[in-house]
Amino acid sequence: MSAEPAIASGGVSPLEAAGRDQHGSFVDETIGIIARRGGDIVSFAAGSPAAEALALARVDELLTDVLARDGMRALNYGVTEGEQELREIIASGARARGIDATADDVIVTAGALQAIDLSARVFTRPGDLVVTGSPTFANALSAFRNHGARILEVPQDEDGIDVSAAARALRQRGERAALFFVVPNFDNPTGATLSDERRDALLALAASQDAVVIEDDPYAALRYRGADLVPLAARMRDRVVHFGSFSKTFLPGIRVGWAIADPVTVRRMAAAKQTIDSSTSTLGQHLVIAFHRTRDFDAHLVALRRLYAEKQAAARAALGREFGGVRGVSWNDPDGGFYFWVRTDVDARELLEAALDEGVAFVPGDAFTTTGGCRDALRFSYCAPTPDRIAEGVRRFRRAYDRVRARQ
Repeated sequence: MSAEPAIASGGVSPLEAAGRDQHGSFVDETIGIIARRGGDIVSFAAGSPAAEALALARVDELLTDVLARDGMRALNYGVTEGEQELREIIASGARARGIDATADDVIVTAGALQAIDLSARVFTRPGDLVVTGSPTFANALSAFRNHGARILEVPQDEDGIDVSAAARALRQRGERAALFFVVPNFDNPTGATLSDERRDALLALAASQDAVVIEDDPYAALRYRGADLVPLAARMRDRVVHFGSFSKTFLPGIRVGWAIADPVTVRRMAAAKQTIDSSTSTLGQHLVIAFHRTRDFDAHLVALRRLYAEKQAAARAALGREFGGVRGVSWNDPDGGFYFWVRTDVDARELLEAALDEGVAFVPGDAFTTTGGCRDALRFSYCAPTPDRIAEGVRRFRRAYDRVRARQ
């Protein structure tokens, strides 16, 4: 007996035919693009913490402490909702920001991105409408789309999502939103911060729509100027699910984040999580606990803010030196976070190709929208390179820009 070939010449495999395409993230793909290019590339692409910041954790000491104190328990499966001590730590930090939370209101997730995915599973059905600013966090857009949600993108500016534009768009469409998604502090990718007035307006609009608000807030602790604004979850606790992460302020590789919601929502998110990974890395959670137990986390944040403020200043100065007076190029000046939003008078995808040839990388603006917009813009992430490398990278960026402009 002979088996027929599974794939005819030029045909499609059964696996390929049975599978469904998934929405991913060009932001993450840039890491592979840079690796395949090889050579000396200054990366303004990834929103990754600086090597100097990671070194501050002194992980070798923490690992020794965790294994001595917790032994094999730190290497085994854990509770789906997260280690109780860590949930207490997270709830305490939330209360310090005015959010009424206890440990029962916390679920520990594999980074804030898993919290976004869990929220899509719990709060949306295929065909539901999710409202976001445009541009916005690319991975969140893909997560909602992969669960069948439709995306309504509305403009945003230096004060965050234009809530009036969102209300008009919903009226014109004759639809209600199931969910609003915002990064309220130092938005990814624009660095914008949602103003006090718009925070209140967004919550009022969500209430009128009977919608949930997702507050993705991983950059809140990284403010370099100005005063903190009251979180959305502290203003309207019963309609907001608040997300945070230790990726930007501690160690991204351990993938520890969280969601804060009511206990019923936490149980629903836990049930969804049990079909994905059962529990967040126990070792990662114990490392966070050990850091809080043995170190001064507030002092650690002060050191991080000093480090990243210096990098932001270096990037601001370098852009000013290389592009000051260039009418076609502009950028904003956020009060914190990891990003500048740079606008140009050329196509950012074409500019990226020239930039890679010059040894510098960034993420084109259209990666942060589903509409194909923002083609003249790019996310400039200054968090990882040293100030000297930032200066060199911006010089290379200017050469790439000049090459593309010369072709027009």
